[in-house]
Amino acid sequence: MRSSTLEFATEAVAVVAVPRRAGLLARVRRDAPTVSAVICLAGIVLMALAAPVLTPYAYDQQNLEGALQRPGRAHLLGTDNFGRDVLARIAFGARISLTVGAAAVAAEALIGALWGTVAGLNGGRVDAWMMRVVDLLIAFPALLLAILITGIFGRSLVNVVIALVLTAWPGIARLVRSQVMVLREREFVEAARAAGATSWRVVRWHLLPNVLHLVVARGTLDASVIILLEATLSFVGLGVQPPTPSWGLMINEAFGYLRSASYLLVAPAAFLSLTVVALNLLGEALTDALDPRQRR
Repeated sequence: MRSSTLEFATEAVAVVAVPRRAGLLARVRRDAPTVSAVICLAGIVLMALAAPVLTPYAYDQQNLEGALQRPGRAHLLGTDNFGRDVLARIAFGARISLTVGAAAVAAEALIGALWGTVAGLNGGRVDAWMMRVVDLLIAFPALLLAILITGIFGRSLVNVVIALVLTAWPGIARLVRSQVMVLREREFVEAARAAGATSWRVVRWHLLPNVLHLVVARGTLDASVIILLEATLSFVGLGVQPPTPSWGLMINEAFGYLRSASYLLVAPAAFLSLTVVALNLLGEALTDALDPRQRR
C-alpha cells in the first residue's frame, strides 16, 4: 500500500512538472520575437567571450592623438576622448553586465526559492516573521537600496552584486511562497506525506520541481532589471570604476560629447537596450512555455 501511494505521488508530480524539452523548444521556435531575442543574446554573449580577440586594442589602451575618431576601418565604433577603442570597451562592458546579471540572478534565485519554500511550507508564525522581512525589503525602492549599500560598503563589483541581490530576492521569495502554499494542499503532496516522506523529500521531489518554472521565468525577467540597475549605478559613479568599462559608465562619459561625437552615446545605449529588451522577451516566453498549465 505504501509503495502504491508513493507511486501515485510520483506520477502526480510528473503531471504538473515542467514541459518536456522538445515541447519547450517547439514553442520557442514558433515565436519570432523570442527567436530574435535568443539570437541577440547569443550574439552579445559571444561578443563578451571573444572580447580579447575581437579587436587588436585593449579596453584601456589610450592614444590621445587618435581621440574622438569616428567609426571607420581602424576602429569600427570609433574612439573616445582618450583614444580608446569603443568596440573593445563595449565588448568588455558586456562581460561586466552579463557577469553581474548572472551572479545576481543565481544568488537571488537560490535565496528566494529557499526562503519562500520554508515560509510557505511551515506557515503560522514562521511564515509571518519571514514574510515581514520580505515586506521590509520590498518597501525600499530598489535603486535607493542599491545606492545606500554601495555608498556604505564601498564602490566595488562585489558590493554591486550584493546590493542587487538584496533588492531582487524578496520578489522571488514571495512568488515561491504563494505557490508552495497552494501545492502543499495538493493530493500528491498529501499522498507523499501519508507514505512517510520527510519534509526534505517532499520539498525535493514534489515542491521544488513545480516552482522551478516560476523561478526560471522570474529570474530571466529580473536579469534585465539587474543589468539596468548596474548600468544606473555605474552611471552615477557608484558601480564599476574607471578605467574598467561599463555600459552605464560609458554613457555617462559620452554626455560631454553629444554634438561632436554622438556615437559615443549611441553604441553603449544601443547594446544596453538590446540586452534588456531581449531578456524581457525571453522571460515572457519562458513564463508561458514553462507554465505546466499551458500543457495540453
